[in-house]
Amino acid sequence: MHKRILAVATALVMIPLIVSAPGWAAPRPQARSVVTYPTNGMTISGAVQITGIATHPNMLWYQVDYAPGPEPTGGSQWTTLAHVENVQVENGVLAVWDTTSLPDGLYCLALTVSGQNDSLYYQQFVTYLTISNAQAATPTPQPSTPEPLSTAVVGPTPTPASVEQPATPTPRPSPTPQGGAAEETATPSAGEKGGFSIPLQATELRSAFCTGGLIAVMLFLLGGCYLLAKAVVRWFLREQYIHRPPK
Repeated sequence: MHKRILAVATALVMIPLIVSAPGWAAPRPQARSVVTYPTNGMTISGAVQITGIATHPNMLWYQVDYAPGPEPTGGSQWTTLAHVENVQVENGVLAVWDTTSLPDGLYCLALTVSGQNDSLYYQQFVTYLTISNAQAATPTPQPSTPEPLSTAVVGPTPTPASVEQPATPTPRPSPTPQGGAAEETATPSAGEKGGFSIPLQATELRSAFCTGGLIAVMLFLLGGCYLLAKAVVRWFLREQYIHRPPK
């Protein structure tokens, strides 16, 4: 009984000690300072986007610097490109480096990450970077297309020959008829200019209308007389047939 109590008490004392031991503690997330572009030994020019990773569990700031020379030394003169606080970058743009204002040559880069309550600085260096803006700015000569040469013609300059035009005959004036009688020139009337015209008068139209009316009345009367005579003949024949004595 006493042994069981002693074992339980020992376990209760050892569990906190084991949990608090450094070897059994959960691993702390680590800070990362990585430059993915440019890389060591590259030749760059113009405006260069510096990309990479700058993370920390308790991010305070990250900073990108450059210095002349192929590698960092104790006497390197660093110039800050970007100092960003409380921002973590995961595979993104850290800074933009405009190299056009720098003389061509060898340079190095440094990315530094700092965290709160952390006395360490996490750095990565990119070395042997060659800036070459003069070569990039030199235009590539394009092959020029030769212009066609003009062909010179050797010889006397041709003189334009003059061509004489035949004299234009001048029409003779028409002789004036003797005796003072002037010829009359027939001038077409307005109706003859536009086409064939038939002059019409109101008297002639009235006379033609009356004549046509009389002819129509006469024809009507003749037709009536014919029908009347035909009817009389039929009536007479019918009466003769009725009153004829039987044979």
